[in-house]
Amino acid sequence: GSGEQGITPNSSSSSSCASRVFGVASLKRDLFPFPALLAGGLLQSRLLSGSFLLPTASLQDGRSLRPSSLGGGPSVPPWPTLSPLVPAFTVPSSAPDIPLKVVGVRRQPGLVPLEKSVAYRKGELLMDMGLFMGRSFRVGWAPNWTLVHSGERLSRLSGPAESPDASMEYGFLPAPIAPKPLSESPFKVHMEKLSLEGKATDGDQSLYLIPLEIKLKHSTVHMDEPCPLLAPNPGVTAIHEYAAWAREASGDPEEREAVIKHWCLVWTLCEALWGHLKELEAHLEEPSKYIVARERRKAFSEWLSQAASKRIEDEVSLSQHDSPAEAVFSYLTGKRISEACGLAQQSGDHRLALLLSQLVGSQEVRELMAMQLADWYQLQADSFIQEERLRIFALLAGKPVWHLSEKRSINVCAQLDWKRTVGIHLWYLLPSTAPLSQALSMYEAAFQDSLAGETYACSPLPPYLEGSGCVAEEGDTQRSVQDVCFHLLKLYSDRCYDLHQLLDPRSITADPLDYCLSWHLWEVLRALNYTHLSEQCQGVLNASYAAQLEREGLWEWAVFVLLHTPNAHIRERAVRELLSRHCTLSETPDSWAKEAFLMERLCVPPEWIYEAKAVRARMQGDKHKEALYLARAGHWNQCHKLVVRHLAADAIINEKYTYLKGFLEDMATLEHSLLIQDWETAGSVFLDYIRVVEMLSRIQQLDCSGYELEDLHTKVTSLCNRIDQVPCRSAKDRLAQSEMAKSIANILRVVLSLQHPPDSVSDSTPDVQRVPLRLLAPHIGRLPMPEDYALEELRSLTQSYLRELTVIQ
Repeated sequence: GSGEQGITPNSSSSSSCASRVFGVASLKRDLFPFPALLAGGLLQSRLLSGSFLLPTASLQDGRSLRPSSLGGGPSVPPWPTLSPLVPAFTVPSSAPDIPLKVVGVRRQPGLVPLEKSVAYRKGELLMDMGLFMGRSFRVGWAPNWTLVHSGERLSRLSGPAESPDASMEYGFLPAPIAPKPLSESPFKVHMEKLSLEGKATDGDQSLYLIPLEIKLKHSTVHMDEPCPLLAPNPGVTAIHEYAAWAREASGDPEEREAVIKHWCLVWTLCEALWGHLKELEAHLEEPSKYIVARERRKAFSEWLSQAASKRIEDEVSLSQHDSPAEAVFSYLTGKRISEACGLAQQSGDHRLALLLSQLVGSQEVRELMAMQLADWYQLQADSFIQEERLRIFALLAGKPVWHLSEKRSINVCAQLDWKRTVGIHLWYLLPSTAPLSQALSMYEAAFQDSLAGETYACSPLPPYLEGSGCVAEEGDTQRSVQDVCFHLLKLYSDRCYDLHQLLDPRSITADPLDYCLSWHLWEVLRALNYTHLSEQCQGVLNASYAAQLEREGLWEWAVFVLLHTPNAHIRERAVRELLSRHCTLSETPDSWAKEAFLMERLCVPPEWIYEAKAVRARMQGDKHKEALYLARAGHWNQCHKLVVRHLAADAIINEKYTYLKGFLEDMATLEHSLLIQDWETAGSVFLDYIRVVEMLSRIQQLDCSGYELEDLHTKVTSLCNRIDQVPCRSAKDRLAQSEMAKSIANILRVVLSLQHPPDSVSDSTPDVQRVPLRLLAPHIGRLPMPEDYALEELRSLTQSYLRELTVIQ
């Protein structure tokens, strides 16, 4: 309280200063548990007494402590005491200090439950991305199908596990703590390389190569832009080749036989819907629309029969002895009426065989059969007839669902796949002249919920989902997965049908990354003038299939796929990036074959390949190959810069003039040198120096004329003025410059000695030491030389000067 006397009440500046000081003091008291003014005294007392003060020590207790408590005399503290100005201010009474609490770091053994996390219910804080993103993790895709994710591992570990002590080093530092295995850690990030179906497909590259060869055979390369563009040839020739290959491949026992058989169904369906038909080609005149529709219906009917033949054979082999009626019905679902009649006759059911023979008749037979079923219903006689026979009778009557008198019903399409269900609607429920679109619309109503009635047919599921019990959710029929063959039928019926659903890989295979058949289908549809697919979907299709081929090691065919991208800028960038990832520096027959394929068959500019190799050489630190491929790629400015900075000095010092000349002569042409920055002061100097050296050696071996000596003298004197302009960035560059200057000085002496032979006849040999000083000194003085070289030249010039003085005297 006595400290308040130091404040003058009459001075406003003093009062404001006092209030400011009081605020600082209170702020310090709030921030630190101990008063700041007693820090020195408390530290001194603790060190001198050997014991620490309690946190509740007061101000007077801290001042009353003396060093005499140790038993010795008074001693001077080794640090200065408090400033005498401090007591002039008010020191408020200190509040009781809070005891110190030691807090350590505790490791969390696992992931904190979301309810107990500090980020719980704070996901709407958009300003704090750490809270907003929460526990999310970005799934990262890299080229060549490399995936980084935090979920469960998708592929099996390959290769032996590394020993934990394999990378251990010994030193003076303590041994590091062994990390926990990745399987024990709750925070896992996997980086793995994926493949189709989780296994390698090295033996199945023919599944990729043969369709790609067919596609390339029926494509045209357009060179209107710097990046070539591949487009499919109009027509259906490619469809027939695809179908022929699929038929041949499906007959061989393959590891992926099911995939090939499904591809065969797809291509044969395209052949039936859009291909050339022999019946239509036999007409001399253009057939009418009715004839075309009839022949297409016939071809599609044959496709349905062939698609169901394998399953029908299996069903008949199981039921023809125990239940002939079921076997007869199985034959009918594939429109094998003659075989059904034969089986009915073999089982002694001749009346049924007679009815079956009338299936291909007129509509009156169906109406009479429906009247018979109605009579049995009224008389309740249907309860005494086998359900299998009633199913056949309902099929003969053209009734997909027939209600019996016992409050139950017969569903003709029960336990049938969607292809046979479509066949039943086409063959038995509609007139023989009904188009395909009508049968397809009737089948759609059969598996979709509507106000008219309930569903009685299965959804058109892909082969990998058939028999799995998957059904389309109500109101979500547009998003449900459907077979690609069904989508093709919809596209044939409606040219504006959505192509995105048709080309979805899930409609073909269980692997959503397998775009092989989807891409080839899109190219075939483009040839048929179906072009209403968005540019974004086209880009996804091309990029996905290219990535798949890249994963299989067929990166040159991935370039072929990317060349179908319609946007020129995106196409060029994608191709260049792919080349930079896979073009190697090794010269092998395989690499030569791939480069020849790219340049000759795909018309990829060779400069792009050389540029990719230059990038790879730079990554590996190979300056020679980098300069070589930069020159081949036509990047003359970058090549000149690289040669001058990294190759020229070594070549000059080691006298590898032919090696350096090989780079510089290509740059010296007029059209190339105009594109090079600082050519006259760098590359041109080195090239002229090499040419002077070569010319001098040739003159020394052969007799030379005066014109050649004059030309050489002009070039040498020009070099004397330009050597000092060569940029020097290192000691090696200066050494090379000095060697060039020394060599040019010697060459100048030789040239001058040849131009000024000795006067006396007896001394016919030119002497470089007797060159006129007035011709030599001006050029020697402009050469950049180190001190030792300069002193040597100065000594030589001095001797020449003294010799001339002697001769004059």
